[in-house]
Amino acid sequence: MKSRLWSAILGLSVVAVGVATIWSVWNTRSAQPPVVAAEKTQEPGPTGGVELTAEKIAAGEIHASPIGRRSLRLMRTVPGRIQYDDTRHISVKAATAGALIDVRVKPGDSVISGQVLAILSSTEVGTARADVLRRANELKLAQADLDWADSTSAGLKTLVGAIENRKPVDDIRQSLKDKSVGKSRETLLGAYSRFLLADALLKSLSAAAENGALSGRQVAERQSAFESAEAALQATQEQETYDARRVVTQAKNSIESAQNALRISQQHLVTLLGYDEPRMNDHKTALSESLSHVEVRASFAGTIEQKIYSNAERVQLGDTLFVLADTAQMWVAADLREGEWSAITLHAGDPIVVTTPAMPGREFAAAVYYIGREVSSSTNSVPLMATINNSDGLLRPGLFVRVQLPLAESKEVIAVPDSAVCEHESRSFVFVKTGERSFQQVFIERGVQEGPWIEAKSGLAGGESVVDHGAFALKSELLLEREE
Repeated sequence: MKSRLWSAILGLSVVAVGVATIWSVWNTRSAQPPVVAAEKTQEPGPTGGVELTAEKIAAGEIHASPIGRRSLRLMRTVPGRIQYDDTRHISVKAATAGALIDVRVKPGDSVISGQVLAILSSTEVGTARADVLRRANELKLAQADLDWADSTSAGLKTLVGAIENRKPVDDIRQSLKDKSVGKSRETLLGAYSRFLLADALLKSLSAAAENGALSGRQVAERQSAFESAEAALQATQEQETYDARRVVTQAKNSIESAQNALRISQQHLVTLLGYDEPRMNDHKTALSESLSHVEVRASFAGTIEQKIYSNAERVQLGDTLFVLADTAQMWVAADLREGEWSAITLHAGDPIVVTTPAMPGREFAAAVYYIGREVSSSTNSVPLMATINNSDGLLRPGLFVRVQLPLAESKEVIAVPDSAVCEHESRSFVFVKTGERSFQQVFIERGVQEGPWIEAKSGLAGGESVVDHGAFALKSELLLEREE
């Protein structure tokens, strides 16, 4: 009986000791803060200041500058592509069917305006050139006819004047020796000679009639013959003068018709060639060249981007022979989606910045050319096109770029250079110079960034001297001190 009682007492004692032990451990753990809670309240990133020796400052090339307020705009970067400037990018097409007999350029060649790119042989052009030559010869012949008509008309005028002044025939012939009169010379001089003869006979008979040697009937006949000769001379003068004027008028009409015909032929040839050919007005020069050759020329200075055909290949009217572009200025094409629609407030000529992964660290200045009016139903975007200078030839068509667009009005903020901002555990901070060799870490809240400047929404009041070169060296020094 006593044995069972002691066993029960011993068991209760063991249980009591265990409960007391558990209670003690439980109270101890409850008094300690949870590890997780401690990790949550721990401030991320390095804290405190850094003091360096003059040697370390020099080695790290640490430099600080005062910061203040600056005008910044909210920027958005959108993808884009480099394209040809449509106003300086053309397809050089065949103006007529034919065969290429001499291709003189290759892709990548720089050409000047008017340079011959290829020679094309065309039967149609040969026919058109021959027609121009024929029309040119007809014009020359018409001009010669007009010159002759003007010359004979001037000579006729001199002859008529001499006849009206009743000069002797021999004197008239002598005065017309170096002048052109044409058939009117003999016609008028013959009529004038008959007039002078009738006049002389009338005068001689009139004297004889006064002496009674001739009858009045004979005098009347001679008077009638004189008047008839005078009338014939007058009629001949009028007819020859009229005929001369008519010949001059007809020659002028022929000149005008020949000029119109030549002009039409030349225009047809220009249409076939695609360029004017003033040398075709020179008969000898034209005959010395092959009439069927067509010079394919560059319409402006640029670069041959593509060559489609080679020597001896046949081409048809409208076939593209070359692609010519002036790449000194290119276009930047980008799409503005819903998030960038506020950039539609941009206007033609507004500056934007373009970068490309192909040339890290390089920025290109561009200017807005136009922003599309219509929203694409497939992409829900509007196109933006900008012009960009490419005189150095670094940008190529199709190159991927990033276009930085301002999406808000400018505002005055406290700004620091991006070279001054450090990151640690998702927090941003800068180093403020507090002494000759001492620097203080200051956490900031980042805001708008435009180019190399970042808005400090909190942490800085302006006027502080912030490290803008060598901040990484200070960050490394701060981390090393914290580990120690």
